[in-house]
Amino acid sequence: MTIKLAQKRDLDKIMQIIADARESIGRLGIDQWQYGYPTRESVKEDISLGRTFAVVDGDDICATFALIFNGEPTYKKIYCGAWIGDGEYIALHKIAIDSAHRGKGTAREIMEFIEAYARENGYVSVRVDTHHGNLPMRRMLEKNGFEYCGTIHLLDGQPRVAYEKIV
Repeated sequence: MTIKLAQKRDLDKIMQIIADARESIGRLGIDQWQYGYPTRESVKEDISLGRTFAVVDGDDICATFALIFNGEPTYKKIYCGAWIGDGEYIALHKIAIDSAHRGKGTAREIMEFIEAYARENGYVSVRVDTHHGNLPMRRMLEKNGFEYCGTIHLLDGQPRVAYEKIV
């Protein structure tokens, strides 16, 4: 597997992977991503800003994620806990793995890539949030050494559990 910056030509495949992830999350009874987010326009913007990545297996994109490098506004306040790092961080968003590639180490490879990227570029940590009911995501984060830090609130006020890993 290789990880590369996504290009505009990758948008349709990335949206298919996000739709697959949305369906999987919905089957678990979780309302995360069930109302259109992430939108095609938001992913297109992330690609144009150089923050969407594509995970490629052979000739096929099998996963995607976005990294925010200049701080995440919704992470400024954390409730019922605290961030463990106090320096610059990368925020991980919009991670989705095609169902045919789940359980094959793809998430581990993504996390190793992000951690190495963070270290190489002088970031102290990686932060991420997810729906409290998204147990597969929470287990994956914990399995990869992320620590639960508390609760953040999205711009629309919805709570999300927050995790961080010092790199």
